[in-house]
Amino acid sequence: MMGFVVIGLLLAILVQNQSQLLQLLTTPLALGICLTVMVASLVLGYLKKIPTITWHDVFASSSLLVWFGYWSSQFDGEAPMFFFFPLYYSLLTSIVTLSLINKSQNFDLDSVVQLRFLEKSTKVHSSVFVAIVLLGILVTDHYGIYPIAMTIFIVRHTIVTCLEIIDKG
Repeated sequence: MMGFVVIGLLLAILVQNQSQLLQLLTTPLALGICLTVMVASLVLGYLKKIPTITWHDVFASSSLLVWFGYWSSQFDGEAPMFFFFPLYYSLLTSIVTLSLINKSQNFDLDSVVQLRFLEKSTKVHSSVFVAIVLLGILVTDHYGIYPIAMTIFIVRHTIVTCLEIIDKG
């Protein structure tokens, strides 16, 4: 999900510097394009037309831009959450990618068994987390839903991607 990392860092930098480009992200056209990309990634991922890692990356990136565009009209554009959340997502995604996903082919058998158990014990499909992320974007009264949902989505992405890499190897 390196695209998500880059988008998150760029958004944090733009917010920190109060760039004029932020106004472009809040236009109805930008929101429409990002929503279209988000839905397209979901449909293509569901139909298995693109790899899981790709649709997760595109979905997460476009949802972050939709979140900013939609929420910036509800809150002050200088609100700290618009800087810290994208930065947090970028750091979390970078850490799990470097420490877990990129090293998943080296996991020992016990770790793989525990990872499979963790994936099966949640009994919750990724689509549930996608729905919660979408709900978190829409519900501006409870500003903790989106960050928690994205964190869980990133963790779920890590588990699924690690298992896919292990199964291929």
